[in-house]
Amino acid sequence: MIGEYIFNNAFSLKPIVRERFEYGASTQSCNVFANLRPVTKNDVTVILRGKVTKNFSKDTTQPPIPTESQEEYLIERYLEVGIEFSEDLDGIFLIIVLDSRTNCVSIHNNRYTCHGIYYYQDSERLIFSDKITSIIEFFLDSPQPHMGAVRSFLSNGFTSADQTQIQGIKKLLPAFTCNISSKGAQLANYWDKEISFKRSSGQSIEKSIDEYIEIYRQGIKNYLDVHKPEKVATLLSGGNDTSFVLANLSEVTDKKIHAYTATFPGWAWNEESFAKNISEKFGANFHPIPFEAKDIDEVSDLIAANEEPVVGSSLPLHIIGRKAKEDGFRVMFGGDGGDTLWGEYYPVAEYHRYIKNLPKSLRALAHKTSKALRKLTDWERFWELEHVSQLFVEDNYYEDFMRKLCTYRHFSDDYQKKLLKDEVYKNPIPKSIKEIEFTKENFRDALIEGKLYNAFYTYQSFHTYNCMEHSGLNLYFPTIQKDVISFITNLPYHWVNGGTSLHRLMNHKSINRRLHKKALARFLRQDEIYNRSFDIPWYNILRPRAEVLELLKQRLKARGWFEESVLDKLFETFKAQKVKEYELLELKHHGYRIFTLLSLEIWCIYVLDKGFMDEGFSNRALEDILAN
Repeated sequence: MIGEYIFNNAFSLKPIVRERFEYGASTQSCNVFANLRPVTKNDVTVILRGKVTKNFSKDTTQPPIPTESQEEYLIERYLEVGIEFSEDLDGIFLIIVLDSRTNCVSIHNNRYTCHGIYYYQDSERLIFSDKITSIIEFFLDSPQPHMGAVRSFLSNGFTSADQTQIQGIKKLLPAFTCNISSKGAQLANYWDKEISFKRSSGQSIEKSIDEYIEIYRQGIKNYLDVHKPEKVATLLSGGNDTSFVLANLSEVTDKKIHAYTATFPGWAWNEESFAKNISEKFGANFHPIPFEAKDIDEVSDLIAANEEPVVGSSLPLHIIGRKAKEDGFRVMFGGDGGDTLWGEYYPVAEYHRYIKNLPKSLRALAHKTSKALRKLTDWERFWELEHVSQLFVEDNYYEDFMRKLCTYRHFSDDYQKKLLKDEVYKNPIPKSIKEIEFTKENFRDALIEGKLYNAFYTYQSFHTYNCMEHSGLNLYFPTIQKDVISFITNLPYHWVNGGTSLHRLMNHKSINRRLHKKALARFLRQDEIYNRSFDIPWYNILRPRAEVLELLKQRLKARGWFEESVLDKLFETFKAQKVKEYELLELKHHGYRIFTLLSLEIWCIYVLDKGFMDEGFSNRALEDILAN
């Protein structure tokens, strides 16, 4: 899809654009070309990508949402309610409205994702597309990197702001609308209406569990009613969230369910046995998909699917998506979002509870103590404590807190100052147009809301949706639906995370998500409720590819953004680092950092250097891509 709104001049979309797409739609000032059929009624045209699954409006006289051909329904809602009509709609969708009566265009994003639309604006026009590369191909002869956004990716392994790594190109964030007229473009959002933290305990925990399961299943039913799949696939790790998805999915549908699990042969944290047990318990067909060193070649196709640099669990999930497509699936369920909503950063909240009223000198002393403990024991939990305690040494530690917190396995600001050349490091990291504010009073809840909006929708959600859709799969996270979010964020704190203060400070998984685990206990024995953390063994994946590592280092040096001596030390340290079989490696090991650099360089080749013009780019070996 690509569209152009001209404020005061003639259209400039090239004739070749029209040849690329099946359909076109227009107003006096706007042309849109897409492979989605536009529907026009009463001088209003709607282009819909995705599906609407629910209307939150309290008006009981409204007709039900049709499961097919929803465009006319949307036109009626637009004509009745106006530009804010999409606020009442639920689902994973993107809606473009062309109003010929007013010569206005509006782009409506759903409340959950930020992977659907990009836009570029100058004094004459606004270009929008579902692909960064389409905007570059037709409008930007020489795309320039936004170095602040590059720094943001190095910082976190994702970019929380709406600014992409290309100058001038931004993306539409969740709950945002872009309204375009001859006067220009305006952004509006309704996120502040979306989430509340009215913690109360008005009923028993058993009744609350009943309500939780009912809301959760209703979301699954709504999704299945609209998409009507012939068979169903789900992502399964055997952990709390994916197990809960499968347990409830098996109660809602009579379709055969297939469970896909990324496995890591030869790794102590391999989840295959846990996932297989859960799959068999609920009668699903189990599909273990091994992830090994040879699969790192798929990073080129991963970047092609996302058009932004991504890390985390993106690559194994990308491979699963392609396998599910080969198996004939068109819908995929997943458990993502549970960690966020059930307050995974509760150790940080507990630490803040103790230090929020302390002077800087005592906060600095706490950091020095944690650093000493880390050096003495080399325990991963003390690495975490040192990272968190350092954040609170700053004078205004609430400023930019979520981004700085999420640097723990990538490149902190201090590390970047050494790694990057001065002309790169001096570029400020861009702020999100919607940044969740942290204060002393809201800190515990802001950790949840900030993680959800600024570090889940822009991270795990972003790349998982892109990877699944790249393989033709519609993805659904039952936890990430408005009714479930509202339910969890209004629970009493002690139903979310319990335990003693020491439990919380030491990140003891057994006390996390108390109500959820009680709900899960209705389906599983206690020994089947899996409490372990998850990590990807990048050292096992990257170290066997010695040529890739050397070529990557040389490409990074040639890119000219990095201090060569620091790169040399980073790569040499990574090769020599010792690994304990049962140890999480998110902070002290360089595996994530090396993969972050790999992802960034492949993105540079694909987007900045216009590798996307090569149809065979994704089929080339990684050594070949990096060598040329």
